[in-house]
Amino acid sequence: MATAEEILEFLPGTDCRQCGRSCAEFAELLLARELTPADCPVLHEPDYAGFIEALHALLGSLAVAAGMRIDPEKCNGCGICVAMCEFHLGNCDAARLGKGPRPQDQVVFHLVNGMVVMVHQELCTRLVQAAEKCSKCATYCPTDAIELF
Repeated sequence: MATAEEILEFLPGTDCRQCGRSCAEFAELLLARELTPADCPVLHEPDYAGFIEALHALLGSLAVAAGMRIDPEKCNGCGICVAMCEFHLGNCDAARLGKGPRPQDQVVFHLVNGMVVMVHQELCTRLVQAAEKCSKCATYCPTDAIELF
């Protein structure tokens, strides 16, 4: 498991408080899973490209979204969940063609260091109020790494 010190290496370190907290406080809340790396406004600036993904990889994917858990011990990084994601299929031209999303595409899942991480849970069709809840990522996962509840 990651430590606050390891997480701080991927935070701006400026204590700008744009998120309402110091970087050390933000790191502790990341560890407690009360915030996600995307909650840091500064990490969205070009100077910090890749830091959000690096933090997701460092933190792992266990219990990243309400109603979904990705077990990093079972995930083999195959990317089938990325290809089958309802949001990706509906909003990403490359995904509809059977390709993975491009880096500039806004997506629910990314593969980071050979493991899937949820980077934008607010885009997940399962978490949006809908008549029918999507479960494609879990249904097609060959290792049962994704648990929906």
